[in-house]
Amino acid sequence: MQRYAILLADVVAKRPKKRCCCCTNKFNVSKGELLVEVVASAGHAEEDASLQDYHLATSKGDSAIVSADSEVAALTDREFALLQAIEKRRTRYGVHQSGKCSWGAGLKVNDSVNVSLSKPDVQVYAAIRYIGQIRGYNGTMFGVEIVDKNHLHRGYSNGVWKGEELFQCAYNRGLFVSLERISKVEAQIELSSTPQENEESSCPPTLQQPSINVSLVTHESASESTASATASQRETTPGAHDGTQECLDFEIGALVQVDDPPLYGVIRVMCTLPKIQGMAAGIELEEYRKGCSDGTWCKTRYFSCLPGRAFFCPVANLKPDQRFAKPELDSPLLNPLRDWPLEEPEDQPISDDPDQLVKYLGDGRGIQGHYNSCYLDATVFGLFALSDVFDPMLQTKARDPAGEEIRGMLWKGIVNPLRKNGVVRYESVMSLRNKLEDLGKIKGINQDEKDPEEFLNMLFKHSLRVDSFISIRRPYGIEKEFFVQLFLEPDESLKLPPTVGQLLNKMFKEQNISFSEAPKKLLIQIPRYGKQFKTYEKVVAGLQLDVTDLIDPPDLDTSQSNEECTDARSSLRLLSVICIKTSHYVCFARAISQNRWIFFDSMADRLYDKFNIPE
Repeated sequence: MQRYAILLADVVAKRPKKRCCCCTNKFNVSKGELLVEVVASAGHAEEDASLQDYHLATSKGDSAIVSADSEVAALTDREFALLQAIEKRRTRYGVHQSGKCSWGAGLKVNDSVNVSLSKPDVQVYAAIRYIGQIRGYNGTMFGVEIVDKNHLHRGYSNGVWKGEELFQCAYNRGLFVSLERISKVEAQIELSSTPQENEESSCPPTLQQPSINVSLVTHESASESTASATASQRETTPGAHDGTQECLDFEIGALVQVDDPPLYGVIRVMCTLPKIQGMAAGIELEEYRKGCSDGTWCKTRYFSCLPGRAFFCPVANLKPDQRFAKPELDSPLLNPLRDWPLEEPEDQPISDDPDQLVKYLGDGRGIQGHYNSCYLDATVFGLFALSDVFDPMLQTKARDPAGEEIRGMLWKGIVNPLRKNGVVRYESVMSLRNKLEDLGKIKGINQDEKDPEEFLNMLFKHSLRVDSFISIRRPYGIEKEFFVQLFLEPDESLKLPPTVGQLLNKMFKEQNISFSEAPKKLLIQIPRYGKQFKTYEKVVAGLQLDVTDLIDPPDLDTSQSNEECTDARSSLRLLSVICIKTSHYVCFARAISQNRWIFFDSMADRLYDKFNIPE
């Protein structure tokens, strides 16, 4: 059998055999590493079993061994699977030491939790809908549905992961996360933390209706505890339905409302209940309501939520949440940009024709956002919509088949349609993101919130493998780069707001660096530290950037006069600005020949609460 553990202190591990004569058989292993202890299932004394060495869970076979006397903590199978889904060892160690691991092992489907979004300062209230493995990740992951009314659409899924439906929820309300992004729900200060004495009051008498004939509607994400509670109610409640009657159009997880006054929430359980005639529903409300419970009815728990959020009533009183009602259509909901082609094989050069600019103006124009794709949409628009500076990297064949496929998706599926029609459908963007995800270099690039730098590094270094276009001379040698990041301390002597040129000159001087050759294109990144920690409140981009003084002095040609040499200046023109506010990227792109700017937002509006409308 196998036993599992986690390393609680940094140790030196060893390999049974050296890889070669010049290699050592010892190496350091950091705390937080997961370990597997293999013990014979028969004929092995218990005292001998405790002396077995551990193998690293991430290694293959017996390629690394940690001594049995190392400082470790035993894990159950479920705790091991939860920690295995956490990639960083230090994070894994912190989760275990906080006791969160044992808490997480007890979580069940339909439990209420807080979930940290990609930005660590944002937590949303959610319900667990799936617990298990998902494609592309090791260990146990959680599928959650956001029920926080202030962040309803901060998800990226409707319960489907890479083509497989793991649970059901409304569009853009589902997330798949590992344990470190889940935390306990703490009761709000204004809510009562004591049990409701009169729990029946959560179903006002005015809402009682005559008995109705319906069957229980469930799906796979219903928890075993909920199912058992439902079964017991069927057995003990007179007149319980046997599930053969007519079924209503509601199921667990549906968004519903109850009128007079309007209450909005999510169905958490459907069953027969004491003191309610016919089939009843337990609803988790979006907002606190006096007299409601935390998921109990008549001293029996049917689900868990914050106090004052559980509302029980007959199913007959429910109707679909009208805030998300779809219009009456003769056909299924279709992408409003569906008539535009997905691909354009012919190259579309940049034109000075004013009509080129007009193509991008108005609603439904630009790149259609989808599943947190704003970082990619804004970056691609800024680089390619009105400029051909980066075209050569798309016109050059990639170095491997995967890179060539990505090049074709970006060039023919996004850039060409954008320039020809002014419109790119979300399907083309998702195809590119899914392909980048398949490379495995950056997890979550097809679903999570990312930064433009992450996308461009993935594109330049790992996909197209283009040559670096910035050469910087540092004290220890020349480095090839794709970006210049402005890292510096505030300078009160600078006139505020400072320009990008001033900050670039200041950083180069402080770090004693220079361009070893004049850059033909330049990507400058100004780091952000949230709303409260900004080096400068505002920075002026400037339409022209003179980098002459930042370039290594060239070897002087004796045939030229000094005056001729000093007159030559090297400057770059501003093409676009990609910026972020409240976790959303937008772009300002410049048509230099016409001296006009375009503002682009890939998610300016939504249709049917399903399709983003770019502008």
